[in-house]
Amino acid sequence: MPENRVWRVIEASAIVLFTFQALRVLLSMLFALVYDAIFDGEGLAFLGFAGGLCLVMLCMPLLSPRQPAKISRSLRTAAILCALARVPLSIDWPWLRLIAAILVIAFANLYVAGLQGLRARTLVPALSLGLFADQFLRALGHTYDLGLRAWWWPIQIALSFGVVVFAIRLARSEDIAADTPEADSADFAAGLSYGAALFLLSSLFGLPNAAARWTGSSYTLMVASLMALTTLPLWSHLTRWLAEGKLAGTFWFRAALALLLLGGLVLADRSASVISALALLVAAAAFWASLVLRSGLSTHARGTRLGLVVGMAAFVLLGVCHAFSYTYAYTVAEFQGVGLPTFLVAALLVVGPALLPRRTQGETWTPPLAGGARRWLAGGFACWLVALLVAIPWPPRLRPGTDAVRLGTYNVHYGFDTYWHLSLEAQARTIEESDADVVALQEVDTGRLTSFGIDDALWLARRLGMQAVYLPTVEHTTGIAVLSRLQISESEGRLLPSLEEPTGIIRVTVNVGGAPLRAHGTWLGLSTEERARQLKAALEFIGEGRATLAGDLNSTPDSPVYAAMLGQGFLDPFIAGGFPPDPTDPAVSPQKRIDFVWLRGLQPTAARVLDSLASDHRMVVVEAH
Repeated sequence: MPENRVWRVIEASAIVLFTFQALRVLLSMLFALVYDAIFDGEGLAFLGFAGGLCLVMLCMPLLSPRQPAKISRSLRTAAILCALARVPLSIDWPWLRLIAAILVIAFANLYVAGLQGLRARTLVPALSLGLFADQFLRALGHTYDLGLRAWWWPIQIALSFGVVVFAIRLARSEDIAADTPEADSADFAAGLSYGAALFLLSSLFGLPNAAARWTGSSYTLMVASLMALTTLPLWSHLTRWLAEGKLAGTFWFRAALALLLLGGLVLADRSASVISALALLVAAAAFWASLVLRSGLSTHARGTRLGLVVGMAAFVLLGVCHAFSYTYAYTVAEFQGVGLPTFLVAALLVVGPALLPRRTQGETWTPPLAGGARRWLAGGFACWLVALLVAIPWPPRLRPGTDAVRLGTYNVHYGFDTYWHLSLEAQARTIEESDADVVALQEVDTGRLTSFGIDDALWLARRLGMQAVYLPTVEHTTGIAVLSRLQISESEGRLLPSLEEPTGIIRVTVNVGGAPLRAHGTWLGLSTEERARQLKAALEFIGEGRATLAGDLNSTPDSPVYAAMLGQGFLDPFIAGGFPPDPTDPAVSPQKRIDFVWLRGLQPTAARVLDSLASDHRMVVVEAH
């Protein structure tokens, strides 16, 4: 029945939404475990336990039955369990979140296996609607998914209850013909393509802030464009042409889509911002067109159980490669620069099935949302407008200048505290408490899978009503930033020489005491040799005259870095002003003083280390004139 088709797509879309949210949590929490294991040697037992659960999660599609009547019952069970497992995902207890994420993805994998065996054409429209809802929630939260906030769980209970009701209703009304053939396991490629598609969508094509940072373009533009492209599978005339059109059925058309996808990714990574943004949007359009083709995910082939297992394993492997491309300096050096190649491999896995000959040429195509498509598109357009209005930046109320300036430095640890609670709100309150005018931020993520896909710089700037200047240092979406309540007349960033983790320095020029002040923010490397190289280049960039330098210098007061700063005429305001030089690292029971605000041409009037535990470092704030 047509109305049942609509409800089936809605149910599947909810499972897709839960899947994307769980995938971000899974990779973020696994990253936390690996991070602690590498740097602290802790959590190895729990990491092994989580790895075992992930192995079970990957194998769940193998439990999907082949008989259509049993598949229908399996879909109902998987949808109910997935919806129930989603509830604790909104509770900010890291290890509870990790286990909940694994369960959500496990039951979602079982659901998708049944979906491919019984009503395969529902999957791409469900991907479209589910991802659209995910982008909407993230746009409303300025890249911080509302569905992962602590206050969301009562709303999630209602949503999960709705999915349970849908699942029971659809199972009772499912019309399975007695002569419906059993599902087989012939379409291995479609399952593999699904896992690669999830990776591309969760890390780039469904993540407007990552796409904006990747291309150096406007976040608002990417929100509007990527949300609009996400709805392509819902436009019946376009999908009918892709499914049945003679031109779309040719190998050359499908090969052209593959070239547009791969070429667009390469050009987006290598070119200037305008061309880069256009290239990425063309690649995203080619991606969605490839999914809609019958020989892609929307083919009516039966059964993808083993393919889904391999596809989700590919997702995990691609996610690990993506994460290691940021942490190669501390893990495997060969992962340096593999960010783009990882995206290209995923793209090849997606478009590969679309290059195969069609297997269902004579079959009649029926749009899954026929009858209700216009209403859903109208509702989607309204949501798109709301998301666009929220994404448009409201001009912050900046002060033109000040006589006494408050300068701060804060290592925000990718938005987490020491124990891997997502603590951006607490970090924002810490900056508010400091009343700093200019704050240097380190370990700033702006769209990584391992930090919930949040743009820390954008979110903090909008939450605090400040202006943000961001410098990417690793794979476009990790770097350093400076926030300012004072109007910035000029800004500039430069990478510093790095043999280990890349870093850089940012300069912003503000008005203090009626004259320009050049305030700088940086992060220095972990080895003595690395810091020496970087500090030399940083001091050359700073030059002479009145200036400040703030950041996590990874150096104590008895280090060569400290001596070099004194030698260049900078003051340590704690020592010069006689204020207690409290340690800043780690945040819990701090032992070392490695976060500094240095002054030259200014006199300190106050300096303190805040006692906030919102990050794994403590914030330093200095007042000077």
